Amino acid sequence: MATNELRTQDRDSLARFLGWFSIGLGTAQLIVPRALTRLVGAQDKGRAPHVMRLMGVREVAHGAAILSRPRPTVGVVSRIAGDALDMALLTRVLLGTKDKKRTIFAMAQVAPIAIADVFEAKHLAQRRGAPQSGKRIRKAVTIDKPRQDVEQAWQAATEIREKADAHGADVSFVEAPGDRGTELAVEFVHDPPAGEFGVAFEKLAGKDLATQLADDLRRFKARVETGEVVRSDSTPDGHLLANHLKQRAAQPLEEEVNA
Repeated sequence: MATNELRTQDRDSLARFLGWFSIGLGTAQLIVPRALTRLVGAQDKGRAPHVMRLMGVREVAHGAAILSRPRPTVGVVSRIAGDALDMALLTRVLLGTKDKKRTIFAMAQVAPIAIADVFEAKHLAQRRGAPQSGKRIRKAVTIDKPRQDVEQAWQAATEIREKADAHGADVSFVEAPGDRGTELAVEFVHDPPAGEFGVAFEKLAGKDLATQLADDLRRFKARVETGEVVRSDSTPDGHLLANHLKQRAAQPLEEEVNA
């Protein structure tokens, strides 16, 4: 099974990283402000933990702005202002603390993130035209059958065909190189609401179209090539990627103690 993500959206991998980084850091600042206050070399009493919580609110807001917009220029630029504020606060802590190593270490962690923010802000500012919010994804599978047979089987596979049609997917059939049969490809634009939050929700809920198509095409290939889909007692519905979320590590059987 081949999967290609043909990116057309303006929110690239660095922007997504910065967005999720803000969400993670802000959540930590809201949940354990005293621990993080001590981590940067400040006192965990007085106003410092409250300031840390306010910084957490700011970080979560940055992350939400970046992850929910197709071209998050404003969200990334706001992170640059936040970086400057962080450095100013850490400088103040550095001048008043005896444990300067922790504060210097914290400042060293802020610096590369600030550089990434500036780089991404410049990249987004250079983009022109309407923001591209969707991501074009291509799922392909090679089936060891002639093209005519694969096309006929696709027309008969009502469920997967209607699913592809409902999402405006483009379906193509081409002869695979090396006389290996036919390559069936399904290409569609993935553009869920709420940006990256929508992507994460679909994956957790098992409603991600890319994952569903991977399962559907795998079963379609088995049915066309062998006439049946191989199943086992443990997976009567066949191999489903969404079920991997429910798996846990193998556990040894408890030994029975004979009296």
